[in-house]
Amino acid sequence: MFPEGRHWKKLIGLWGYALRMEQCEPFSLPEFMLSHFNGVDFGGDLFEQWPVGIRYEIGIKQVSRAAKLYDFAFTKAVDCILVSQDWNTDGSLAKRYTSLFMTPGIFPSEPSQFQALDVSPYDEAPYRLTWTRLSPSAFNAGRMFQAIANREQPGVPKIASGVYVIEPNSKLIMHMYDDRGLDIIATDLSALRPLFENFRDWILDNQRHRVAFRFKTDSQDLPE
Repeated sequence: MFPEGRHWKKLIGLWGYALRMEQCEPFSLPEFMLSHFNGVDFGGDLFEQWPVGIRYEIGIKQVSRAAKLYDFAFTKAVDCILVSQDWNTDGSLAKRYTSLFMTPGIFPSEPSQFQALDVSPYDEAPYRLTWTRLSPSAFNAGRMFQAIANREQPGVPKIASGVYVIEPNSKLIMHMYDDRGLDIIATDLSALRPLFENFRDWILDNQRHRVAFRFKTDSQDLPE
């Protein structure tokens, strides 16, 4: 995961080096996470890690829900940060799965600028974060979410990557973890209230009470 304290500073320094080497448009993912979502683990459960969030039920037959949530959340965004989290895979897996930015049918034209950072957690397998800044309409979100849903289901293509979409201005992160569901977290309830009000029927049943409590009381504290 993203470590805290001095280890965050180390990652920020490594990011600066990667930026100079790759000449990418500057967006420091480590600095953004440290400033706004400190302690959140990209490889973990966003909804349980952060007090301001919603968990939606998707399902392999309702993947269109994810695209509708994305369109609604990013409709006013000028740009977004698309993040791919990738682990080393053996040859057999590489034939069946693709990383986000190598998956066919998602990007009409390949993004021209990337930033990357290798992360070595203390108690987890090392992984690489690769990200790019682009317009929310510059890729086919529906096909991306379908390829995520295919990961453990029949159907191709299958994205092996963990995929995160960030709205840097409203401080919002969207993550469809597999075909079962999708998490959206933010630094402030106001950024999520329109999503809650318009799509409350899609909230995962066993989290409905907890999420409703947040918005009813404007509280970041969760009931048991």
